[in-house]
Amino acid sequence: MNSGETHSTPDFKVILGNIVADLKSYYPKTVLLFGSLARRLETGSDIVPHDIDLLVVGNNSPFELQSRDYGLPVEPLVFRVDQITAVAHSLRYDPKLVALSRLYSKNLAKAHAKDVIAAALLLGPTYGDYGIEQIEIEGQLDERDYSLHQVLSGEDWWSRLTAYARERRGPWRRFSDRLGGVEQFRV
Repeated sequence: MNSGETHSTPDFKVILGNIVADLKSYYPKTVLLFGSLARRLETGSDIVPHDIDLLVVGNNSPFELQSRDYGLPVEPLVFRVDQITAVAHSLRYDPKLVALSRLYSKNLAKAHAKDVIAAALLLGPTYGDYGIEQIEIEGQLDERDYSLHQVLSGEDWWSRLTAYARERRGPWRRFSDRLGGVEQFRV
């Protein structure tokens, strides 16, 4: 780098606006930013993220999202609507041990934490109270809040889904909800 050159930080808000605009043709229900960039924008941290972590919910997979140049690599977690609502349904109705075993068994079987991340985002900052364990890095507990996120599009849909997931009804109330026809999340 020449002495006259300065290294500038990318305008993340412009980058995120471009990503959301590119995703519109896929008709996502919601797009969330999470991870280090969300943490930076929320807390004002000076740590420059290495990628852009997104949770994209919709029935059309945005295949070319990772191939476009936004200045940072985009790491999308893509959920079909039925997949994310199944996670929310499990958090709402299943006994906690059953819900947790489902989340972590998928983590082990598929070698990714996609559903665990979705559950933390759905439950919000109290995800630890539900029993979702914090990540350890080199034997040390990672104190970062993994529920921290920013809704980039579909805020109304996402807030309805999180309210549904956070209202614990348990297996007994599930039966009465089923009789009343209100068990399933209304997409």
